[in-house]
Amino acid sequence: MPQGAVKIRRGKRTDFPMLLQLLAPTSLQEIDKAQLRHWRRIAGDPTHDFYVAEQEGTVRGMVLVSYIRGLTYQGWQAILDLVTPVSALRDVGLALLNFAKARAQQRGCRHILVWQTTYQEAGLTALFCQAGFLHSGEVLSCALQ
Repeated sequence: MPQGAVKIRRGKRTDFPMLLQLLAPTSLQEIDKAQLRHWRRIAGDPTHDFYVAEQEGTVRGMVLVSYIRGLTYQGWQAILDLVTPVSALRDVGLALLNFAKARAQQRGCRHILVWQTTYQEAGLTALFCQAGFLHSGEVLSCALQ
């Protein structure tokens, strides 16, 4: 298992094959054009922050933070999506979460939210709690300010 420093870089539209590898490392998946178009729209959308974590030159995780405008106060709401294999949780997962929180705070967000049900099955809830997220109904929420 890689033990080097975790480097986080801005994701690129060409990172889609690496996402598929993270999601299903043992299967060869054919990339369909609709998936690729969807991915490129997400990666190029300015209302998203998309970052990739590399360790010793290998992609070990990805994070996508989507921003929406709030109705109850002026500013942005941040919603997080994380992809990292269980073997990379401690170093890579925590580094991506802390990086995503810092980016959301720079954008003026008061909280960053994660749908708890999405990550319960993967056993990632403990990682989110370690990063400062608290249970709040169906979401995990982390105060940024």
